[in-house]
Amino acid sequence: MTGSGTDPMSRAKPMRIAVLRCERLPGFVTWEIPDVESLFDDDHRLLDAFAERGVDAEPVAWSSAEVDWNAYDAVVIRSTWDYVDRLPRFLEVIAAIERSSAALLNSGAAVRWNADKHYLDDLDHLGVPIVPLVRGTPAGASRLHAAVAEAGWHELVLKPAVGVGGSGVVRADAATLQQALDAIPPETEVMVQPFAPAILDEGELSFVFLGGESSHVLRKRPATGDFRAHGIYGGTVERATAERSDLAEVQSMLARLPFDLLYARVDVVRVDGRLAALELELIEPMLYLGLAPGSAGRIADATLARLARPAPG
Repeated sequence: MTGSGTDPMSRAKPMRIAVLRCERLPGFVTWEIPDVESLFDDDHRLLDAFAERGVDAEPVAWSSAEVDWNAYDAVVIRSTWDYVDRLPRFLEVIAAIERSSAALLNSGAAVRWNADKHYLDDLDHLGVPIVPLVRGTPAGASRLHAAVAEAGWHELVLKPAVGVGGSGVVRADAATLQQALDAIPPETEVMVQPFAPAILDEGELSFVFLGGESSHVLRKRPATGDFRAHGIYGGTVERATAERSDLAEVQSMLARLPFDLLYARVDVVRVDGRLAALELELIEPMLYLGLAPGSAGRIADATLARLARPAPG
């Protein structure tokens, strides 16, 4: 992390922080959303929390032309959802921020690692339980079919290797897998996983960590007839109370990562009685701050604490 900071109340000028967001919704959102700005509720709460602390924070679209990142003390990545449509350009912007004097949160290293779902392989190698997967492309469909048959999976989920918000995710079975693959460009990398039935009853659990500490837990369930727990597809989200053993297990997952994270959301589902990671969100997750009073302030405080650390070396 570059840049350094002091107590914002003791500075001649207010500390300036850019809260990164998207310029437009990602391309997969092709339906009308009546209140688009409500999707950015986390951003608004964070901006208010910074303002309460005497910090000059403003929303900035990551794709804005000619932003002087040196004008900010920190850049906090938040609702940059359309990066999936322009990933190379997004990573160029991340690198430009790293070259500036501004602190980038989360770090560029964490962003590059998390931008492609190959990170799940790394989690597996680190000993983190994940929902099993096989990788391939529609052009290599025969290998995918063979791997699914060998694993004995019957109900399947097919996902793109790069994506947000459940974009491009489809449910299939061994018989309809080829039909699903035929709808995807042949060289697009995809993942095939067994469908986890627990998503339909217990739901998907999202553990939110802010400033390295557990903040709140969410239970997400899909709408009737769907399997995607995302709110944009009609899924529901509610605050949940986690079992102490479940929280300890997820904390152990996160502790294996080599990053100092301002925020993280760990999405898990129970497989054969044990929590397994579906996703690890370090770039632009919805944190549902409105369901956890005080959580926006915890992000703001954790940001300022990081800026107050002495510069390394």
